[in-house]
Amino acid sequence: MPVYRSFDQEALDQQYNVRAGIPDHLEIFARWSRTGAEFRREHAVIENVRYGVDEKQTLDFFPAKDKGRPVLIFIHGGYWQSLDKSDFSTVALPYLQANINVAVVNYRLAPSVRMGDIVLDNIRAIDYLYRNAVSLGLDRNEIFVSGSSAGGHLTAILAGTDWTKHDLPEDVVKGACAISGLYDLEPIRLCYLNKAVRLDEQEVANFSPKFHLPSTALPFILTVGGDESDEFHRLQAEYQTLLNDHGLDVQIVRQRDGHHFDAVDRLGEVGGALSQAVINMILG
Repeated sequence: MPVYRSFDQEALDQQYNVRAGIPDHLEIFARWSRTGAEFRREHAVIENVRYGVDEKQTLDFFPAKDKGRPVLIFIHGGYWQSLDKSDFSTVALPYLQANINVAVVNYRLAPSVRMGDIVLDNIRAIDYLYRNAVSLGLDRNEIFVSGSSAGGHLTAILAGTDWTKHDLPEDVVKGACAISGLYDLEPIRLCYLNKAVRLDEQEVANFSPKFHLPSTALPFILTVGGDESDEFHRLQAEYQTLLNDHGLDVQIVRQRDGHHFDAVDRLGEVGGALSQAVINMILG
């Protein structure tokens, strides 16, 4: 019996169970942890900058060579319930080489908090970077956001946030790159993931990016691994159409192959199509 579109419960769960489709995912996580630690030893970084009082409300800041340069924020995935900023330090490499600051954000995780808290954490991280731009040496008028999976969802919802409600300029986010994003939370509410995330219908309405499109014109990059499930491709295509109909400039970086974790690795590949597209977006 279908529970969402044409999917019964088992099929829907399979569409969103990315780890089940990547047999070596534990080895990938171990690699991320190892290479992230190596990267932080080899590059200048201010670790665990607090933007809130909770131990998870921190970010790692990788400074550009020069002061007053743009900043790219990266928000990690993990279905809002796992992984850590320290796993994704290597994402910073292409941008540091292009003289762009990078901030990799942690946030509180489900099931300890609800989706609204997770979104608010990331709003607070941007608020912190904007208000502390001088001390960090970044240009507060050049803030760009990126993220993968749950981080792609958060990237999109931040792009559609009414920043004036937080006493920030409505165009504080100057551009966005969402990788394998979850732009509609309804299938998450209906699949196995909701045991931890605990979404209700009102939260789906409040925090699905498809219902909260950006109010200001900004460049948007979307990408998804070529070998990802049909649902991830459908979500991106649907969101692209909504953004285009809303008058936004959307660039699709096509990946011929690659699973869910390959897709985010490509954000940190020097000279790769995805990293170059993001650098071009930032530097104009």
